[in-house]
Amino acid sequence: MHNRFHKYFTFVLAIFSLHSSLAEAPVGKLPYQSGVELLKGGDEVAAFDSFKKSMDLGYPDAFSASGFFYANGRGGVEKDDAKAFEFFQKGADLGSQAAQVNLARFYLEGRGMDADRQKGLALMEVVASAGSEDAHAALAEIYFLGLYDEVSKPDFQRALHHVESSAKAGNLSATNMLGVMYREGHAVGSDPKKAEALFREAARKGNFKAQSNLGHLLDPSSKKRSRRLEAVAWLSLAADQGEPLAIYKMNELRAYLPSEEVEEANLLAEKLRAEIAAK
Repeated sequence: MHNRFHKYFTFVLAIFSLHSSLAEAPVGKLPYQSGVELLKGGDEVAAFDSFKKSMDLGYPDAFSASGFFYANGRGGVEKDDAKAFEFFQKGADLGSQAAQVNLARFYLEGRGMDADRQKGLALMEVVASAGSEDAHAALAEIYFLGLYDEVSKPDFQRALHHVESSAKAGNLSATNMLGVMYREGHAVGSDPKKAEALFREAARKGNFKAQSNLGHLLDPSSKKRSRRLEAVAWLSLAADQGEPLAIYKMNELRAYLPSEEVEEANLLAEKLRAEIAAK
């Protein structure tokens, strides 16, 4: 579980970083923006060519973008951690927050070098303090899950500021994490109502982890029928998206739930799915 999430998060961060922190320097900005649009459209080779043109003009974020391609072996280039590190370092030196975040990730992961958790976290903290939501999101995950720590021990006190900042910026994963912290009383006072509101916010926007957490919190064995049906509906949505705890719970529920309640919960789940898709 830990390694699978670790790899997934690295990939998402790299993609996200391409779209963040456009520097104000006009030179090289247009080919960079063209590269972003081409990447959105799925033409990685043409996107990489635009990023190279922008990089040749000295545009800071273009170095991060080019480093992404080498870090992941995309856009027609071979995977090359050393080349990616070189571009991330150059972009970081020019002030690109995206490059600084990705450089910090390389230190944390030990990509092309020995891992240096202290150096990676220190750099990530500096970028977060400068206002990078990419860095806040990364640190929220790192501290919340205990990533890159030898014993994988979460640090909720250090996570809280970054989780709150990332949630405020609209990051649904962080909103869900904040809900967990209020549910469990991690670094904040235990507040089930606050947790439910946070889970509901993220669940209604499609976050399947929040949907699972909301379903469990509402309690499919609740004495209140409306709450019970809603719980099953949210768990069903999360299970359909592969959330392990929701799948386990739904398999358990099907063994004893009355068929009429299963049918009603399914209808509610379809209604919720349509509402989410319409947003």
